[in-house]
Amino acid sequence: MTDRVERFSAAIRTIGFAERAVADEWVRQSGLTRQQAFTIGYIEEHQDRGVIAREISEMSGTTPASVASLIQGLEDRGLITRTPSPEDSRVKLLAVTDEGVRLTEGFDDAVRQAQAQVLASLSDEEQEQLVALLDRVVASIDTGSALQYRRRRRDT
Repeated sequence: MTDRVERFSAAIRTIGFAERAVADEWVRQSGLTRQQAFTIGYIEEHQDRGVIAREISEMSGTTPASVASLIQGLEDRGLITRTPSPEDSRVKLLAVTDEGVRLTEGFDDAVRQAQAQVLASLSDEEQEQLVALLDRVVASIDTGSALQYRRRRRDT
């Protein structure tokens, strides 16, 4: 059993490292840091519901002071905007500008292409089986515990 668990862990790490290498190369060529690219992508994905700096801090495991500096730098470059929330003017909502969108275009496609290359060694049927099995594994994960673990790691 331990050998199977170790093989599973090694496979997941290898896939993750391969995807991260593709992402890091794309980010390097964009002129952004990994944190800047993550932040722009996260804001763009969630800006319809309103994103605030504290959320970026919690999601990335970064200190509020670091996020404030990051947000200021992105705003100074014209990649994001901060506007007062209609519910509470003390709260600033983040949004990605057209320039920010332009700068990060292609990232998702590059990562998807790398993921497709990882799966290319499997037939279509094998890919469907793998995804179905991974869906079952993911469904069994207690996300609340995973988030608590992440927060404990960040706070130590």
